[in-house]
Amino acid sequence: MLASIVISTYNRAAALPSTLDALRRQDLPATEFEVLVIDDGSTDTTSDVLRAVSVPFAMRTYRLPSNQGVSAARNVGLRNATGQYLIMVSDDLLVPEDFIRAHVATLRAHPDAWVVGGVKQLPSLSSTPFGRFLDRLERQFEQARIASQVAPGLYEMTTPTARNLSLRRSDLDRTGFFDERFRVTCEDQDLAHRARQHGIRFIYNTVLECVHNDQAGDLKRYCQFQRRGAQDAVRLSEKYPGVHDGSPIARLNGYPVRSDGAVLVARKLAKRVLSTGPSRRVIGFTIACSERLRLPDVWLHRGYRLLIGLHIFRGWREGLRETEKRRTTPGFKRG
Repeated sequence: MLASIVISTYNRAAALPSTLDALRRQDLPATEFEVLVIDDGSTDTTSDVLRAVSVPFAMRTYRLPSNQGVSAARNVGLRNATGQYLIMVSDDLLVPEDFIRAHVATLRAHPDAWVVGGVKQLPSLSSTPFGRFLDRLERQFEQARIASQVAPGLYEMTTPTARNLSLRRSDLDRTGFFDERFRVTCEDQDLAHRARQHGIRFIYNTVLECVHNDQAGDLKRYCQFQRRGAQDAVRLSEKYPGVHDGSPIARLNGYPVRSDGAVLVARKLAKRVLSTGPSRRVIGFTIACSERLRLPDVWLHRGYRLLIGLHIFRGWREGLRETEKRRTTPGFKRG
């Protein structure tokens, strides 16, 4: 088998069929690849969708009895994949027709690298202020990770995202699998740390741009994702002390320390007050009213950043408390 596509899914029954349909339209023969879908304990109709779907390629499905996180789900797929090349795809991405072929070709051209593709928002989301905010955020995030150009359309990348990532199956013998302590985010950053230790680079290919099939662009869901992601970021900082301890997210959301200065301490105290449930609900209600009044994007985007930042602050503090509790447990071992 040439390639294995690994898809971890959780409660995305509405989006998953379109992702599978896009894979159906690949310009590669269906006999050349397989698709492994891991249902991470979904409580919606994902199981029904997977039973009903009909595809020309080999597809295997696995169901975890409860939600265990993206790392655990992906590991099930990676361990059962038979392809020479492994491609990880999020359950709500629409891939281009040359998606698998381009991933494999880039891996073959750069045997010391893993390959990363981009993600853009649905064009329809540009009609909403939060959709435009998400698209701008995605572009900024992508550009921040791109380094020097190595060839037309190919760039060195500092940190990959596993939403659209390919690698050789044999590389996992060196790096190991995803660390299952990372349930929502940072699993790719952790794996990247280990990959770099073995001399593996990351190549960003602009041809591999997928569409994020998010019909709603829901602010509340995004905030909750960022809150859980911040908890994982604390775990990453704990696993790699000295690497992430001084990162902006740690400095801006950690407990006040002597070196902070008066301004930063005041901001942390303000975040502590504003991140409480009642305050967040008031801010969310204000944003919703502002959207209905069609205030300019510049004002709405400030509101989005504030609310998202408060959820990150809350998640980071929750992660710190979890870490402190674990460190006081007999037998605690870092890493």
